[in-house]
Amino acid sequence: MPRYSTRGGGGGESDGMKFPPGVKDVSTTMNRTELSRAFKKCCRCFSDLDQGNETIMSEYKEFVEYIVQDEFLEMKDNNCCVFLGCLITDIFRVYAPNNPFQSMDKIKEIFKFVTAQLSLLKDPKDPSYHKAHHILSNLATLKCYNICLELDGDSSSEIFVDLYRTLLSTVNSGHDKNLKDKMLEVMTFVLTDSTCTPKSLIDLILESLLEKSQRMNPSAFELSKELLRRTATVIEQPIMAYFQKIAIANHPVNEKMLNNWDKLIPILYHIAPGLLLNTLPQFELKLKVDNSKERLQTVRLFSGMFSGKDSDLAVQYSKLWNSFLGRFNDIEAEVRSACVNFYWSLLANHGCESKLSKETLPYFKQRRHDTDENVRLSVVCAIRGLAINNIKLVSDDLLACLKDRVKDKKWKVREGAIRAMADIYKKYVTVDDCHRPDVRRIHPFRNSLLHVYYHHNCDDALLLERILISSLVPYKLPVQHRMKLLLELYVTVDEHALKAIGEIIKNQRRMKMALIDVVKSFDIKDDKERGEVIWQKSLAVASLIPGSTQVVRENVKKFVRIAYQDARIKQLLTYIVSEDYTCKKIETAIRDILKKLDGEASKQVKHVSQQILERAVILPIIIDTEALKGLFELVKESLDSVSDVDELNGEEAQKRAIGLLRLLSQLAPHLFNAQECYEDLLGFIRRQNDNIVDESLLIFQKTAQIVESKYPKIRSVLLPELKMKAKTGTSKQAKRAVYCIAEMTSISETALLSIYDYCKTEIQSKDCNMEKLQTSLTAVGCISEVLPAKVSRTMRSLVAAVIVKEVIMKTTMTNPILTSPNKSKKNTSYWCDKKAIGKESKAKIAAFKCMVRWLQGMKKNEANVVCSTLRLLEHVLHNNGDLMKTGNIPKTDMSHLRLQSAICILKIAQVPNYRDLFLPVHYQELAMLVNDPEMEVRRIFVNRLYTSLVCLQINISFLSLFAMVSQETNKTQRNRGTVLYQQLVKRFRDFNKEKGIGSTSPSNFTPEYMLPYLIYLLADDPDFQDGISKRSLARIKDCVQFALEPLLVKTHPESFGFIKRLAENVKRTKNSEEPDSVQRNENIYAVCDLVCLYVIQRSAQFAVGVIEPDDRYVARFIPSKLFTIPSGPENDKYYLPREFYLNLKKQIPTPPPPAPALPTTTPTKKQAQKKTQQIRKLPPVTVSSPPVSTMASNKKQQVATSGSRAPKSSSSRASPKKKMNNSSKQPTEEINSSLLTPPNSESTKESDKEQQEERMSPAPTPTRTSGRKRKLPRRLAHSPSPNRTTTTTASSASSSPSKRSKQSRVVMTSPKSGKKSSTNEEEEDSMGDERSGAASSSGSSDEDSAPLSSLVGRPSTSEESQSSTRQSRRKQQQQKQPSRTVTTGKKKTTTTTTTTTRNKQKKKQTTLRNGTRSSLRKR
Repeated sequence: MPRYSTRGGGGGESDGMKFPPGVKDVSTTMNRTELSRAFKKCCRCFSDLDQGNETIMSEYKEFVEYIVQDEFLEMKDNNCCVFLGCLITDIFRVYAPNNPFQSMDKIKEIFKFVTAQLSLLKDPKDPSYHKAHHILSNLATLKCYNICLELDGDSSSEIFVDLYRTLLSTVNSGHDKNLKDKMLEVMTFVLTDSTCTPKSLIDLILESLLEKSQRMNPSAFELSKELLRRTATVIEQPIMAYFQKIAIANHPVNEKMLNNWDKLIPILYHIAPGLLLNTLPQFELKLKVDNSKERLQTVRLFSGMFSGKDSDLAVQYSKLWNSFLGRFNDIEAEVRSACVNFYWSLLANHGCESKLSKETLPYFKQRRHDTDENVRLSVVCAIRGLAINNIKLVSDDLLACLKDRVKDKKWKVREGAIRAMADIYKKYVTVDDCHRPDVRRIHPFRNSLLHVYYHHNCDDALLLERILISSLVPYKLPVQHRMKLLLELYVTVDEHALKAIGEIIKNQRRMKMALIDVVKSFDIKDDKERGEVIWQKSLAVASLIPGSTQVVRENVKKFVRIAYQDARIKQLLTYIVSEDYTCKKIETAIRDILKKLDGEASKQVKHVSQQILERAVILPIIIDTEALKGLFELVKESLDSVSDVDELNGEEAQKRAIGLLRLLSQLAPHLFNAQECYEDLLGFIRRQNDNIVDESLLIFQKTAQIVESKYPKIRSVLLPELKMKAKTGTSKQAKRAVYCIAEMTSISETALLSIYDYCKTEIQSKDCNMEKLQTSLTAVGCISEVLPAKVSRTMRSLVAAVIVKEVIMKTTMTNPILTSPNKSKKNTSYWCDKKAIGKESKAKIAAFKCMVRWLQGMKKNEANVVCSTLRLLEHVLHNNGDLMKTGNIPKTDMSHLRLQSAICILKIAQVPNYRDLFLPVHYQELAMLVNDPEMEVRRIFVNRLYTSLVCLQINISFLSLFAMVSQETNKTQRNRGTVLYQQLVKRFRDFNKEKGIGSTSPSNFTPEYMLPYLIYLLADDPDFQDGISKRSLARIKDCVQFALEPLLVKTHPESFGFIKRLAENVKRTKNSEEPDSVQRNENIYAVCDLVCLYVIQRSAQFAVGVIEPDDRYVARFIPSKLFTIPSGPENDKYYLPREFYLNLKKQIPTPPPPAPALPTTTPTKKQAQKKTQQIRKLPPVTVSSPPVSTMASNKKQQVATSGSRAPKSSSSRASPKKKMNNSSKQPTEEINSSLLTPPNSESTKESDKEQQEERMSPAPTPTRTSGRKRKLPRRLAHSPSPNRTTTTTASSASSSPSKRSKQSRVVMTSPKSGKKSSTNEEEEDSMGDERSGAASSSGSSDEDSAPLSSLVGRPSTSEESQSSTRQSRRKQQQQKQPSRTVTTGKKKTTTTTTTTTRNKQKKKQTTLRNGTRSSLRKR
């Protein structure tokens, strides 16, 4: 079809205007009906005319010009307008390809008028629809709008914009395809034939592509999309220029497009990628702009484009792709988070094996440890979305990322990770038909989720409890499937997760018991009493909610009030805490209670109530009696190794499976209410596996009362089995069998007495083997605990005559297992598994336990048996586990023996009637065990000590033992001990806080009350045997700081003044055992000074004022068995070296520095007195050296010497150790006396007399030390062991300097290497043993007797101190020499003994002793 031109038609001129046939006149003055009829006839006429007829064109030339006058184009009648539009389009057809209108000024108005008539296409039911369709057909066929291209730019743009707006607003779903094609033709011609595309036209097209426009008119969106596809090559450049202005250059444009341009790019790329061929590369600059919002907008734009399904944009625009990957490290967190979300969609659409996914993975992994929590949370959400979609898309590394984020420091990230792991686990593990390899990949989630229970945040614990019953073991699953998941969970998790499950069930039981108390309090008749009881019980419930505060307590109180007032809630609550329930009804009851609370309580009250109910029904909602039957079937399959789940087969799985039943019997025995369960348990008892039998007996023990009351047939079958296990089973089986029989009260006494008689006979029999002896001892001990009144008389004689003498004190082993390690190897352990202990040692351990159980059942100290038992256990500890010092017990067995002795002492301490019988020596021995050489001994004992304290079973004084943990050299054990100690302090604080509400009496479990025991324990520390020095105070200071650090915190300011005042009051007391011992009292005062200094230091650190309480309040916490009553004025004397006060000049005046000592001059008497007032000397240490004969006789006997007890003065107390060692002291005293008097040395009597006078000078009493070596910290390893005394003979005090220095180096350690200088370990042990008996020997070590000024001022060596001492002695002897006379009868002879002669005699005497030591070294 030829196009129109702008030239006029070539018709001839006529004198008058010719109208179409039948039309006389056409005028606006005509009636609308007539005018409409006239237009209709004109349309019919022109539609019948042929195109291109010159005659006709010339005839109607004036009519054509007349019909487009303004009066016609401005008509308001729609019918007339549409006929005129049809007439105009027909005129265009007739005059084609020429322009029928001569005036170009009219073209714009004509086309605007014609375009307006196209809006009548909107409603197909409109009468004018067909006429408008005729107009559109003519426009599309003739391409009439090409005439507008000759107009100026603004006019043509206005016409085209008006056309596009009309068509896009008119098109709808009621139009057929033919009509839409006509519209597309008209719109396409405009774009393809025009030289430039107006910006406003592009706005119209792009606006129709927006999401809002898509929803309002989908047909317009489809029309625009098809238009862009047809004109992609033409409109590509205009679109590029458009986005350059709107997106890159930020020119002011349409606000709607400015905010949505990033949404158009993906749509255009999806419509036709060629539209953005030159536009997308320019957006690389947009990724690097300074404005973070623009970068975020651009990153989100390309995230969808790069990750789109089958998108190859990254391949086409590699530079843009690399720039996009760089935004993973953007400085803005929102940009990084958007990049993380992109990886999720990329992996979902392209898979993990695509090139783009592999390139993006390293960038994604870096965001796992992003500094912003929102980015880390986005990583978690991305991994969760991928795993939920397809677990195969997620690598093991990404799954491990979830486990890491569970430990995140931010709660929001932790919560997201926990929920993500739970959702993934629930989808794949709880489905039966899931692929097993995929399930195994998720198994580690179990441990990670359950480890959350150890987090300090309370929200973590609450979330885990909710996840346990919703995801790990979903309560909505069928019973058999639910029990299978529960068993599989319990069997496959690690030990820490296993403990977490136990703690969850224990907390559930505590909450349930607290609710039972609340429900019972509802029945109290008296209103006042009921209100008080309900308030106390409500506080107990609130205390079980993690993070309990005053607001929580008030909300709990409101919930309890609502439950009391609402009968329905009370009924449902009673059912929840009952023992007869079903899981389905529990679920319904919880739902009904929460619905009732919606209208009666606030959101906070409902939230707290939901926490209470969720914790109380953790176990009831997943297991009931019927479910337990199914669990027993699964356990039997596991024990028979026929389970269809591989993880449930195997020895370890069997232990876990029976352990789950044991846990349920301990915490929910009411579940065992079916005869089938007990029949299965009877079968378990008859099995050969000892572990299964042991656990089954324990289950029977916990459920024995139910068996006795409801199942007499089961009891009649069970009783013979229990008797047999008590007599012939293992020791563990015997114990549990006896306890199980004791629970059956109707038959217990007769059955237990028969077992007692049998076992007693076996113990007294000489033919009883060790295994049977262990069983009999265990059974007898357990029976004496449960039936103390019946067997106490016979038990006392049995213990004294057989158990102690024949089992504990007797050692028949002659060839112990060689366990001594190579001395060159480090970290050699004398420890073994309990099963590897010798049979005789196992019998001794069983005897210890038997005695303790007897005392626990007796509960009173008859005939002083408790003190005797404590003394026996103390001796076992003192002798390293070898009570009789036979040397025949293997060291591995000795480790177990001393550990068991300590545990027995703790068991005795749990009896309230025995707590006053404990002496300081018991604490000292237990403190030595905290630093035992064996790592396992230390670990197990600290754990047992923690358990006893945290359960409030023993006195608070035992908390002081944890101070020795500060000297632990193993980092793991030290950290473990620190955590346990801090948990204990928190436990006591919380206990006192709970008890303080509504209570007037103070609690006995206040951690500050252990301070007197701590002071006494540290004052008697072996490090103090050398006196007060920096070396001896180093460890003591660490212990003090370790013990006080958790107590002196900002949240408890009252502790500062109490601790300080308590220590100051202790300084006004004396040691109750040896009040006259100056050295022991000064040691106590020195520890008190350390305590006070640390209190001041912590108070300054936290800016806490030290408010000291009244002395009357403090003094009552000083135990009389440790210290005397505080008396006298304040003890303002300082007992620490000057360095300890340098940093506290403002709080405490610094002691004056000591006067410098002159080693070459002898101080005068006044100077010596002044120096004594300023500086206190270290106590001298007495030494002795045994003769060769004695050492040779004891060569084969190896005795531990480290830390042996120092001798006591005549005023010292008579301790049990002293009585025990009397037999070993006698030969030593004889040796010492022989050494004090050398034979045939009359010329040396005067010299010996001087030395004896010097020895008679008063010296502080050495402290009482333990007989075992304390494990020293590494920082003190270079110095001599503080509990190992350096010994020399009495006469060596007068030996020459060189020989004295050689003698003093016999047992000294090198300051640099820490190794022995000139003796082997065997010689050192022998000398150390003889040291314990050298109570009367004199001569002090020069190094130990050096004044304190050597530690404060210039450091002086031992040689300088020895030199000054020797020179002062020589001058004193020279001054006394002329005046010495000897009177014999009548004659008075003045005898002058020259210095040379005396030195020769001393040299001879020293040579004799050195010869003895030399022979000792050779041997």
